[in-house]
Formats: sequence, structure tokens, C-alpha cells
Amino acid sequence: MSIRVEDDKRNVLKAIASLEGKTIGGLVGELIDDYIRANKEKLLIIQENKEEYGLMNLSQKSFDEWDNEEDAIYDDL
Repeated sequence: MSIRVEDDKRNVLKAIASLEGKTIGGLVGELIDDYIRANKEKLLIIQENKEEYGLMNLSQKSFDEWDNEEDAIYDDL
């Protein structure tokens, strides 16, 4: 997966990761893990009520950002 991060935010992340002896990827991975833990209950509620929440439509919106020429190189992987 690739993401775009503003230069100033990337520089701060790089500095923090370096101070903690981590890579940016490791730091971002930890942040993602924390976010998932904090929001997992929302997903469980949605899974229990798939029809009510229109889960397929909900997830489709998440994938729309990957529908671009820059990320098209990954389509054949």
C-alpha cells in the first residue's frame, strides 16, 4: 500500500521514529494497530447489522481512493 503524506508531517514522523529507534513504517504500523483497537467495536456492530448499514456500499467508498493511474501499477500483482 502506498499513501501520500505531506512533507511537514513526514519529516515529523521521521524525527519521532528516529528518536524511538524505529522506522517510519514501524511507527505507522503501531499507529494503525492503535486505531484498529480503538475502532474495532464499530466494525463488530456493523458486521452484526450488515443489511442495516449497507456494508458493501460502505467499504466501496474506502476503495475509491485507490482507483487512480498512480496505483494502477499494482492492479496486476
